Amino acid sequence: MRACRVALLCWIVCAAAFGQQSDEISWVRQDGTPGWRTGIPQEIRPPGRTPAPFLAPRWFAKFPDAKLKLASGGVFDFAAARGKIVLVDFWASWCGPCLKELPHLQRLHDTREARGLRAIAINADEEAPAASQAARRLGLSMPVAVNDPALYRTLGVHALPTLMIIDRQGRLRARWDGYRPGLEAEIAATVDRLLGSGDEGETRELASTLAGGGVLAARWARDLPGSADGVVGLPPGTAGGVRVVASAGGMLLSFDAAGEAVARRKSSGTLGRLLDFGTTGKGTREIVGFRPGGTSIGVVTLDSGQERTIDVPAPVLDVAVQNDAPGAARHLAAATVRGAALAAAEDTHAALLDGSHGVRSLASLPGRGILSLREDGSIAALDAAAASWPGAAPAASQLLVARDDGAALGPTTAVGAALGRFLPGSGRQLAVATYAGHVVLLDAATGGLLFDAVWADVRDLSAADLDGDGLDELLIASGRSVAALGATRDRVVSAAR
Repeated sequence: MRACRVALLCWIVCAAAFGQQSDEISWVRQDGTPGWRTGIPQEIRPPGRTPAPFLAPRWFAKFPDAKLKLASGGVFDFAAARGKIVLVDFWASWCGPCLKELPHLQRLHDTREARGLRAIAINADEEAPAASQAARRLGLSMPVAVNDPALYRTLGVHALPTLMIIDRQGRLRARWDGYRPGLEAEIAATVDRLLGSGDEGETRELASTLAGGGVLAARWARDLPGSADGVVGLPPGTAGGVRVVASAGGMLLSFDAAGEAVARRKSSGTLGRLLDFGTTGKGTREIVGFRPGGTSIGVVTLDSGQERTIDVPAPVLDVAVQNDAPGAARHLAAATVRGAALAAAEDTHAALLDGSHGVRSLASLPGRGILSLREDGSIAALDAAAASWPGAAPAASQLLVARDDGAALGPTTAVGAALGRFLPGSGRQLAVATYAGHVVLLDAATGGLLFDAVWADVRDLSAADLDGDGLDELLIASGRSVAALGATRDRVVSAAR
């Protein structure tokens, strides 16, 4: 029976996706009166729209900010070398290929140093006197350092020689493990390219923009170890500097505001879509994860990685959390095929609420609990003491977001939504991702279309101000990647026509 219900839900979503030409997003006011309505086309090439590539800077890992002891005395500080191209060579005096390669690197050092190249030869396993003596025999004038075992392990050096090139921002741009004849020409060409003016031009295409080109730009994009399931943005102050968490390929991945990886852990199968569950009484932050059709909800403590589950009495349709004040009582609600179920943060089981049959969608209402949408279209807070909103929602719809003055509704083909201040100005914008593959940004006050992009295999959206400028970044989990988008203009953006 459970499998049949889940299959029926999937059939309804697919039927809705292919049975209409646009996905309608609407706003209903708190007094029940209808607000704006906006249709999002389902075609990936709508008539009259010319797609343009939406690009992101290609990601390169940051080289550790290490300080290495020089064999001749002193220290080489990689952080102090920012603004230079740095060529790093791990070598040893007993390594024949290393002795063939080092003279070529010395020539690069001699001929390119004036243009901004710094070369350093890091001896892998010998003491300073032996490294200095070998360097003199080879005629090396470039800095020669004694290896730091921690750096050696961090970089995963398993062969000698190992060469790496670091760009002006301290990012690892190229690596060669081992030596082969002719490699010096490839290394020289890479150095020359990075010394030139085009070292920042490498990009990757994330999507195709149909409207609002130039409104948003990609801050960063990261590859994931499998198909993305969910993403959540977190406020500053989370342990370890974690600001973004994504679930993919049975892993939970944490990133800082700049997209640098902070942690990577295996996760249970319950962690699909992600939500911020706020902080415990001890100040540690938790997130929850769920999969539609599942019968449990995962809760993860981020600083320790500890994971527990809250069992749900029927297959899950939707989940919302209440986490308004740090340290205050937190709870979550699940819309299931048997009604709504409620659990406190410390519970192991969620209990069905009396009279909640027919609840199919939920949304957190900041400071006022959790809002529910029933099959008959009625909207009400799960708190029995709260009055229902008058009016009725459209058929086959779901709650996307809610706030004091109203709620956004979308079809069951909407796969994610986030409300935030993504653009300059005093207003807010609503981001919505659809099953048809569109990511749009709407003016939350008028429903005006500000941005529309065809984004393949979108799974989830979230919002967080990552750079502290007062504007939110839009986080998109799709395919095998997660990306952070931010505003590119210093003025209020008008609705696209």
